[in-house]
Amino acid sequence: MRLTRRGRLAATVTSLGLLVALVAYLLLRTPVGTALGLTTGPPCTLSLGDDTLEWSREQAMTATTVAGVGTRIGASVNGVAEAVARSLEPEPEAALPVEAARQVYRSMPDTATPDPQAVHVAQSLLGHHGGALACVLPFTDSVSDGPGETPGELGLTPRADGMRLAMRSVFGKQALGGFDPEGVDSGHMEGSAHYEGRAIDVFFRPVTPENQRLGWQQANWSVAHADRLDLATVIFDARIWSARRSIEGWRDYIYPGGTDNPVLLHEDHVHVDVVATGPPAAS
Repeated sequence: MRLTRRGRLAATVTSLGLLVALVAYLLLRTPVGTALGLTTGPPCTLSLGDDTLEWSREQAMTATTVAGVGTRIGASVNGVAEAVARSLEPEPEAALPVEAARQVYRSMPDTATPDPQAVHVAQSLLGHHGGALACVLPFTDSVSDGPGETPGELGLTPRADGMRLAMRSVFGKQALGGFDPEGVDSGHMEGSAHYEGRAIDVFFRPVTPENQRLGWQQANWSVAHADRLDLATVIFDARIWSARRSIEGWRDYIYPGGTDNPVLLHEDHVHVDVVATGPPAAS
């Protein structure tokens, strides 16, 4: 089958895009760039609409954890804004633990009066602006081609179960799926991480503006903690972030072969999977 002129142009543009991303990754996120003296940019960025905040990984993890705890306890947007601002002042040297995040709310006055930018930050963290948070993972050669982890009693690998427990500590009990004590061998695309016990689906049904917001909050938190939890992929609302292409941020998710099925496009659930091999990252 011969490509039309438009088809050839589209293929060329796609190839150029992938080439640019590869060169950018090599120069900015691997020892090649370091040897050339190139800067690597901020680990994480948070979009506020017309403005962008540059954050360290510790700031991103702290802010998303504080926001997640705020949602769990029913805090207002202003309450989350004030709590996040307090948790980031001064800049944290390590990610704030969940219990410390709860303590931030306990120590606050009954009425919070955050400044406008703090409110914008909270809205982005709470999922009002979709995939507002993007993090770039550092270059690593720790992932090998060796055997993967063996699923445990829940049907999840130890690394994936650690992810489940981390999510629960922040967000509380969630509607989860995509794994089973007996294992999963159907219902997903060929080669899915679900079949290896490496993936969890977090459901936000039905598809409503409120559930979309909550789903994006979950997705943003996952990206912020991806390095710590050894996450490989996060998918939600027809968008995808992946560790290997993290320099590209959130990208359009295209189901193999194409589809308009909202479930296959992950509009009603956040898919999160962990890497298959290599030693777990330090927690």
